[in-house]
Amino acid sequence: MTISPTRIKLNAPGGILIEWNDGHSAIYPYTYMRRKCPCANCEEFPPDIMEESPTSLPILGQRVVRAESASPVGHYAIQIKWNDGHQAGIYSFDYLREICPCESCQPPPQ
Repeated sequence: MTISPTRIKLNAPGGILIEWNDGHSAIYPYTYMRRKCPCANCEEFPPDIMEESPTSLPILGQRVVRAESASPVGHYAIQIKWNDGHQAGIYSFDYLREICPCESCQPPPQ
């Protein structure tokens, strides 16, 4: 069975909710997802963003990042448009599952 999302909700509390067809689900924080953008430009020049918190105030050159919209790319990926204007990254479903930030998917600290 190919693992693929059954639901993607951009404005879930805490970030982007992804529910998978194997029953797994996780919240992908916006800042985490923006920093994990797989496009060539972001890999070479990581985005300058700040962590979201209830007391976050934008400071020079930084802003709280949010996903504005997402579009499917074939049957294998999504492309996210961020509030900083960036939209070049194509997040394959395999990549999204690989970078799942939940405790059960992340390797234990060494």
